Amino acid sequence: MNVTINEYILKKYNLSFEEFVVLYLCAKEINIKDVINSLIEKKIAEKNLYDENSAVVSKNSKELINKIFIESDEKVIDNDAKFLALAYKMQDIFPKGKKPGTTYYWRGNAPEIAERLKTLVSKFNISFTEEEALDATKKYVESFNGNYKFMHLLKYFIIKYNKDTGTRESDFMTLLENKHEDECHPGDWILDLK
Repeated sequence: MNVTINEYILKKYNLSFEEFVVLYLCAKEINIKDVINSLIEKKIAEKNLYDENSAVVSKNSKELINKIFIESDEKVIDNDAKFLALAYKMQDIFPKGKKPGTTYYWRGNAPEIAERLKTLVSKFNISFTEEEALDATKKYVESFNGNYKFMHLLKYFIIKYNKDTGTRESDFMTLLENKHEDECHPGDWILDLK
């Protein structure tokens, strides 16, 4: 079962997302307390000591919810093998080993890279071919001319959460969107200012 809920349509009927979800559960005659207890038994949620009609959801469970939304997206579903194959090819472009001064590997692991690619496709409605993805990755790595001190790890090249601004950043998306732009301004830009 795939469920798509459009915010514009909810506004049309003067419903919030939360109201719609509860309305839907009530219409299906679902006993919410039984579902909460089931989630607690499965250790997906924890008992809320202050409200028996609610449960406490951990960060891991929130990540599970996010993963379910992404994997349920029509653009992503049934394409696990393609995303994983692309992840391996992108890893081959990045340097081997650990980023100097850290315990992190440049290439990360293929399943994590594939998940980040799926996130871009699902959450940001971006589409790209394998060739475009590999070209953007090559362009990024080559732009550092072998001095990788300020280069992001592959997973952060694809998408990174900026805690300071609360936004997501993606050098990968930037390169994809600007693939036909010239790398440098032609001419001497200092002279052009005169």
